[in-house]
Amino acid sequence: MEIGTFSILAISSDSKMMGVAVASGSTSVGDRVPHAKPGIGVIATQGFTNVAYGTRGLELLTKGMAPKDVLKKLLDEDLGRELRQVAIMDFKRRKAVFTGASVPEWHGEIVKEDYIVIGNLLAGKNVVSSIAEEFERVEGDLAFKMAKALEAGSESGGDKRGERSAALILVNQETVKMKVKVDEHETPISELIHRLETLEKR
Repeated sequence: MEIGTFSILAISSDSKMMGVAVASGSTSVGDRVPHAKPGIGVIATQGFTNVAYGTRGLELLTKGMAPKDVLKKLLDEDLGRELRQVAIMDFKRRKAVFTGASVPEWHGEIVKEDYIVIGNLLAGKNVVSSIAEEFERVEGDLAFKMAKALEAGSESGGDKRGERSAALILVNQETVKMKVKVDEHETPISELIHRLETLEKR
């Protein structure tokens, strides 16, 4: 379960790249929360995580369903829906977000044209607002913008327990361009940024 998690799902201004980045006080967050499929879209499933929202969600998107219809179908089939926090976004910039009533406080979401921010068990509402503001402020490629946005969220309080893992997936129309996971680290977001910078230099 990924209680104490904050994520950003985003699309590039030219709509050619999509990504999902996440940080959490839970371990190995990259194994469960972020999901992405080239040419289709990205999903973050957290709270008391049901991984099927990611795996089955991408399958349904691939069949042509809109994010809001995918989310409705998954929620209708899930008796534990009020424990979930989920965000779905496709390459057509269609979006769907849900935060259940039983997701740990503080929880919240921000939905804009190019991105979605969701989080739970956070220090406060300024965490999600800081992520959004930093994503809009920072220049650079999509992966770097998302990672720096996570960093701003952490610096604004982040997970009430602190962060222990982070991950990022980047896809385009044809392939997975990048998949980075940082587990069991004292400063996982800083390490995520470091690894992105290392990849850039190759």
